[in-house]
Amino acid sequence: MIPSEVIENVNEAATILNDIGNTPLLKLSRVTAGLGVDIYVKCEFTNPGGSIKDRMALCMIEEAEKRGELRPGGTIVDQSTGNTGPALAFVGAVKGYKVQIFLPAQLSSSYDPADRIRIARLYGCDVTLIDLNEHVENAARLRGVERAATFVAVRMKQCYDLVQSNPSHWWANQLCNVDNTRAHREFTGREILEQMDGRIDGWVASVGTGGTLLGVAQTLKESHPELRVAGVVPTDDPRIEWVRTRAVHKALERFGGPKLRFLIEDLLEHDVMDNEITIDNAEAKQMADRLCQEEGLYCGMSSGANVSAAIEMAKTMKKGSRIVTVIVDRRDRYVAEYPNEHYVV
Repeated sequence: MIPSEVIENVNEAATILNDIGNTPLLKLSRVTAGLGVDIYVKCEFTNPGGSIKDRMALCMIEEAEKRGELRPGGTIVDQSTGNTGPALAFVGAVKGYKVQIFLPAQLSSSYDPADRIRIARLYGCDVTLIDLNEHVENAARLRGVERAATFVAVRMKQCYDLVQSNPSHWWANQLCNVDNTRAHREFTGREILEQMDGRIDGWVASVGTGGTLLGVAQTLKESHPELRVAGVVPTDDPRIEWVRTRAVHKALERFGGPKLRFLIEDLLEHDVMDNEITIDNAEAKQMADRLCQEEGLYCGMSSGANVSAAIEMAKTMKKGSRIVTVIVDRRDRYVAEYPNEHYVV
């Protein structure tokens, strides 16, 4: 029987959303043997929705509620390649909102978002797969930065059209929403500082939306201006380049989308990164496998990429330095792709 004093202390107003954040931070041992530099991982895969995107989804939604942009009975819309869809679906379900997500039908030969789609749909989310060939004439001719920028612009235009046609729809717009950065500046970054007792020399994270890398860096650099920061970039998802070259802005204009400022532009204009580290699929998967098998961390490809990049940074730092990176999500989101899981952010 549960003691009565425990029952009396239960917060009946609490929901599962109260368990977002305050995730463990662990020091790696076997995969970093012989480095002479300590690498710590923030275990964001322990968030109740299964990924770091829970923080962003909650912060963006609650700030939109405060501003009156998202009201009871409303619908949350956004585009995603991976974890944002399930995160918005999860938070939206708890708060009673409908959620609609646009995902790419294809990125590479091994990309298969089936597991992320299943998770989102189990939360009640409406998932629409977008085939680039149906929206762009001669799409097969597009390559590299132009293809990536065009594909995200097409999906963003779907979101934009929905909110323009229906005032009850709210576009989370993770790529441009400053509350994405706020979530990591005010919460993730402060947790890391406290857990590291203020002793930290390097910060490493994948450049997805830019929100995690930027928000945490802003907090850490307030007390550690000499902090080294590295952004991790997939070989075939050149997000920094499609913002740096303004390819995504041109694509949005071509499709009649809005003029937007991307969080990655803040990263670039404020010189947040000391360097960009490119990691390919094979390296990300190999390290994710090692983290599972040697550290017991059941994580996905972007986590493997983050740790690989942290090890690369460590090789350039003095002995005794301390680097923090992120375990982003759980491996079970990629089972449909096994054994050729794909590194996307």
